Amino acid sequence: MNTITKTTLHNNLSDATISLLEMAREASWNTITDNCLYVTSEIENSTQDFCDLHKSRKQKNDQKIPQSLADVTPQLLSLFDNLHDINLYVYKAERNVTIIEIAYYLKTSLDARCRDTIIIDPPMLHCKIPIPNYRALKEDRDKKFDINWQLNPLNHRLRVFWTRLKYKLGMYPF
Repeated sequence: MNTITKTTLHNNLSDATISLLEMAREASWNTITDNCLYVTSEIENSTQDFCDLHKSRKQKNDQKIPQSLADVTPQLLSLFDNLHDINLYVYKAERNVTIIEIAYYLKTSLDARCRDTIIIDPPMLHCKIPIPNYRALKEDRDKKFDINWQLNPLNHRLRVFWTRLKYKLGMYPF
């Protein structure tokens, strides 16, 4: 991917969205529509554990009103000189809309030593698909999963319960 600049940010995000949707379609069994809306969130340094961070992020994102890419781009442009890392995730895939989270990490969140070395660098852009922990099992590595698993739907909770039960019964050798 080319260097991200203020003038190319919108196009870079649009291209990254296409890549993210392709990745999501390959990894999940959900219907992933090209009709996308976006929410933005800052990745903050925290001492909370992963589960608490995830719950907090979900609560915040659930309160946000998804917007078009054209509507969220100005917010990112206003932060552009301070952006270190931009991550795109499928936040929620519904039948008629795919909500994409644009999570960004600011240069000012880095410690001073590290910040001094990257202060003039353009932001990095990544597309990420979170993988449920039960996908690590040999029998499930190639199986598609629910892209909405982080929202804790019933099928995910049942799958986690079943996996834990099989583990306790010694049915998974790992």
